[in-house]
Amino acid sequence: MTCQPDVNKYYALALDPIHVGTGGMRLGRVDMSIVREPGTNVPKIPGTSLSGAARTYAAMQEEGKFPHCAGQGQADTGRGYQGHCGRPDCPICVTFGFSKGDQGSFQGLAQFSDARLVFFPVHSLAGPVWVTCPDALKDLEIPGAEPEDHQVRVASGVKASGRLNLGWLMLDVASNDFALQDQVPNVPQDILKHAVLVSNKMFGHIVNDNLEVRTSVSIDPATGAAAERALFTYEALPRASVLYFEVVVSDPQFYKIGDKAPLQNNGGKQKVIKTVEKGLTLFESLGVGGMNTRGMGRLRVLNLSAGGAE
Repeated sequence: MTCQPDVNKYYALALDPIHVGTGGMRLGRVDMSIVREPGTNVPKIPGTSLSGAARTYAAMQEEGKFPHCAGQGQADTGRGYQGHCGRPDCPICVTFGFSKGDQGSFQGLAQFSDARLVFFPVHSLAGPVWVTCPDALKDLEIPGAEPEDHQVRVASGVKASGRLNLGWLMLDVASNDFALQDQVPNVPQDILKHAVLVSNKMFGHIVNDNLEVRTSVSIDPATGAAAERALFTYEALPRASVLYFEVVVSDPQFYKIGDKAPLQNNGGKQKVIKTVEKGLTLFESLGVGGMNTRGMGRLRVLNLSAGGAE
């Protein structure tokens, strides 16, 4: 008997702009920037943000598990907070892990990858198009020839010939044979029909030049008007961005909590997957990241009913 973890692949569509911030203010293009890949500078959603939100939302749907198994692990008697239960039959603690200080800890059986950008919406004179690149498609095991930096390949739904603008940038249309309809079945066909392929180098430039940037200001409660020097800007992945992430699920039968196998009589590995997906279902309503009260954060996971794509 071998331990073979399940690798469940999920696609997610941004229903609102998504802001997962770097945790501080900085001088530059915007005051509050979002998290990016170190090597490519392309925005992403960290796996920790996905896992933390999924844990909380899953606990909200399990009887008697919210808020103790959703939040911090250590008990706080002063606040009447019990901390994680750490029971081997608790789907939340087994799936996402727990820490009880001297009483032990457990890593959790579901490991979330970062959500990486696959299709990014951009305005063009041919209407909205979704930009991608060979490196992004390689994660989906889709091979393809990379266009030159000044070129773009377009799908059949993009009515452009000669040249195509992507925001302020004008590129030559190398071909209109870019077809992904049969290779990414979980992504809406309308997006695939309006997909365009650019080089890996240009992808990061196009994405960063077309992020959504909003300006807000704090209100002075004494006057009801804008507070002095309280203007700030923040950026976000725009609505209709498509991202991709994986959740690796290990089999509980190969682990022990105390002297018991986790979830032994409570569904085993399938219970771990269902718990993860219970949490993911509420992304569509409660969202991820920050600025949720300002119209941001909702994310629809597109292939939940399939238990993730193999």
